[in-house]
Amino acid sequence: RNQITQIPEALESLPKLEELDLRENPVPISPEILGSSYQVGSVEEIFNYLRLLRSGEVLPLNEAKILLVGQGSVGKTSLIERLIRNRYNQNQSQTDGLNVETWNVSVNSKDIRLNVWDFGGQEIYHATHQFFLTKRSLYLLVCNCRTSEEENRIEYWLKLIESFGGQSPVIIVGNKKDEQPLDINRKALREKYPNIQDIIETSCQDNIGIDELRTAIFQQIANLKEVYDLLPLSWFEVKQQLESMPQDFISYSNYIGICYENKIAEEQNQEQLIDLLHRLGLVLNFRDHPILKDTNVLKPNWVTEGIYALLSDEILKTQTKGIFTPADLSRILHPERYPIQRHNYLIGLMKEFELCFELECQPPQFLIAGLLPKDQPEQTELEGETLEFQYHYKVLPESIISRFIVNTHEKIYNQVYWRSGVMLQYQENIEIYNIARIKADPEDKKIFIAISGRKETRRLFLGILRDDFQKIHKSLPNLEITEWVPVPGYPNHPPLDYQELLGLEAMGESTITIGKLKLKLNLRQLLDGYESLESRQKLQRDELERDLVRINIYNNNNNQQGDFKPMTENTNNFQGAQVGIVNIDNEVKENARQQVGDLTQTSGANITEILQLISNLRQTAAQFPPEIRDDITIDIDDVEAEIHKPEPERNKPKLKKRLIALLTAASLIAAPIAGMTDFTNNVLEIGNKLGIELQLPAGK
Repeated sequence: RNQITQIPEALESLPKLEELDLRENPVPISPEILGSSYQVGSVEEIFNYLRLLRSGEVLPLNEAKILLVGQGSVGKTSLIERLIRNRYNQNQSQTDGLNVETWNVSVNSKDIRLNVWDFGGQEIYHATHQFFLTKRSLYLLVCNCRTSEEENRIEYWLKLIESFGGQSPVIIVGNKKDEQPLDINRKALREKYPNIQDIIETSCQDNIGIDELRTAIFQQIANLKEVYDLLPLSWFEVKQQLESMPQDFISYSNYIGICYENKIAEEQNQEQLIDLLHRLGLVLNFRDHPILKDTNVLKPNWVTEGIYALLSDEILKTQTKGIFTPADLSRILHPERYPIQRHNYLIGLMKEFELCFELECQPPQFLIAGLLPKDQPEQTELEGETLEFQYHYKVLPESIISRFIVNTHEKIYNQVYWRSGVMLQYQENIEIYNIARIKADPEDKKIFIAISGRKETRRLFLGILRDDFQKIHKSLPNLEITEWVPVPGYPNHPPLDYQELLGLEAMGESTITIGKLKLKLNLRQLLDGYESLESRQKLQRDELERDLVRINIYNNNNNQQGDFKPMTENTNNFQGAQVGIVNIDNEVKENARQQVGDLTQTSGANITEILQLISNLRQTAAQFPPEIRDDITIDIDDVEAEIHKPEPERNKPKLKKRLIALLTAASLIAAPIAGMTDFTNNVLEIGNKLGIELQLPAGK
């Protein structure tokens, strides 16, 4: 995030350089080479690319991607016809799946090729958007002026674009203006989604607003830095050859041959180029995939059109409810373009994209989760007590639940599944211990998990299911997801924020109060139902260590902020970059470090666990006779104060004295008090965790 435009060659000779983070700089290097939002690019790949740029002729990419998204029947295809060919067809048919067109334009006196992606808006296609909504693109969110903001699902699409497209610019297009003006809250949407660049109303029928939209598109394309990224001339020629080849797929050895024809002989350059073209979406290559490595270089539209042909098939949608056989591929797909020997490969791609799974039967059958019937079957009730967990989303992509069903298909219980849910089982050997119902509510943007059966394994099963969801969530950047648990015994009360509960426990709280219900819940007991104490403590340690890393990174990034001279073509060196000492929140840093230390005490004791024991002591002490209650409370306070200190600073003799005092006081109380045995055991446990040897008073 600086203003570096060129990289000095001297950097390449640094023998200990391990990481070079040039992301979000105006260097003429493709962002795919510099790295993703989660991972810095390889130093070796960056320098190799720079050497290629220096060694010969280069050409700008001069290419951009425009994606039209929105609900079905809003006029996306008609809009493309008007923009590109200035034509209008009143009987324009709906787009089935995905259509990609080329639009050659002149922007800033440069010839630019725009690849225009027109997505079918029908719900069935939404599960595949994750593969094609990309960064480095311009989005046109097309709405129907005749329908409401909610019916157009504007926020759904904006969130989806934000998740997959990052900060890509967005133009909202209100189509069919001739019938009614676009009625949306423009100011609120712009404040919430700053990547909205324009809101333009059009009518394809009356040719209204089309010129204004075209101008806005060209303006946004001119601002997309990636359009002008440089490619070595030899790479550019390979790219053009692959795009213009008549075949839909070629073997990887044929690709190597094309590289040799264009004097790209080094294996590293061949691999780096195909990886770049794959990330740009110009070709697809899965050479490292165990199943998909045999047919290596494919045109994306061969894949998309094949998959969408299956998703659009009326028989699969209405009669077989998503189940298809190899014979269906022969019926649906064009035999010349999709020869039978390529069918297994296409099925493999659909499995890889988590669109379908194989059923356990012979002859082979496959199920597309997104084509399942919407009706929830009758046999989805759970018997007895259940463990429940919820995910809440700002926007819930349809792909999440369908991918979850595909990923967990081996655990499906009694073949019970529907479009938005599934029944799963947990078994050991041949005995089923637990049954789970997982269902999505697209309107409320929530996913509900409920698990019945053996109490001892419910928590384990939930952990397995949460891991599955976590893998899916990680692949969907920028989604806002929260976790919730119901109040035990009060299913109609709003659920509790799970991360909030974990935070309270980490702070040493032992109870949570719900005033509306006049209820106090034992925090540890509640959380123990979802995760073991050891697992929660590990998460706390990991989080605190991540905080330290984040603070260190922030500190390092700011050490040079004030005096750092931006690199330009004229001042392209690192001289004068003085390291200033930034006074960044050292107290927070020290506190985090201290907490990490506190969480790994002698004898493996964890401060959270000890604080929980102290909290238990307080609850029992509240029942002690008034004449000794205050003294015992002071002793407990002193123990807690010492626990909060770093281990080297603790006064161990004082701790031992206070713990003995608590044991003695407990032994002298004659009146029967609930939990007295637990009180004594808790004191002994605290001593044990601190390495302090204690003995019960005589007679106890």
